[in-house]
Amino acid sequence: MDAASRLNPARLPFGTLFICAIAGAVFGSPQLQALLIYDRAAIGDGELWRLVTGNLVHYSAPHFAYDVTPLLIAGLLIEIRSHGHFVALCLLSGAFIGMALYLGKPEVIVFGGLSGIVTAAVTFLCLQGLEKTGAWRWLCLAVLVCLALKISTEMAFGSSFLLGAGPQNFVPVPESHVIGAATALLLFLWTKPGNLRRPAAR
Repeated sequence: MDAASRLNPARLPFGTLFICAIAGAVFGSPQLQALLIYDRAAIGDGELWRLVTGNLVHYSAPHFAYDVTPLLIAGLLIEIRSHGHFVALCLLSGAFIGMALYLGKPEVIVFGGLSGIVTAAVTFLCLQGLEKTGAWRWLCLAVLVCLALKISTEMAFGSSFLLGAGPQNFVPVPESHVIGAATALLLFLWTKPGNLRRPAAR
């Protein structure tokens, strides 16, 4: 299979561009940030959309750039290579991150950032790449190993490589990266062609 058949440039990555554009619009609007950020008290009052939309809120320009840039790259590669499921991956990982924080991290009062969804996107892309051949497969394997080391280090030390991206009181939540990676793995396994075949009627 040659490069031309693996890639599908004619397929525009609408999902990636839409999600990144929404994140940009939220970053540029304090009103939207206030309405969409993960706020534990507001969620408890019934504003459940914040469980998902909190991922779209960023605290600073570097924080926004560190999240949206890799999401744009990973999303473009996922959609152009016709792997599909990118929007579903973002929605599922965003929802799972919000719910896990609400149920398992009561000390997290306010949360924002796409880094968990970025982790999901990169993981999903690289899992798909492991089924290919050649240099792309080895690159994807190397990225997965580095990602696993990064997440393990963050969990062990409760820190992040991007601490300078947020405000002075910025506190990383590495659990969001774990949940993002787990969501990508589950969606990858669920959408493998063999798992989508219905059993033959008897």
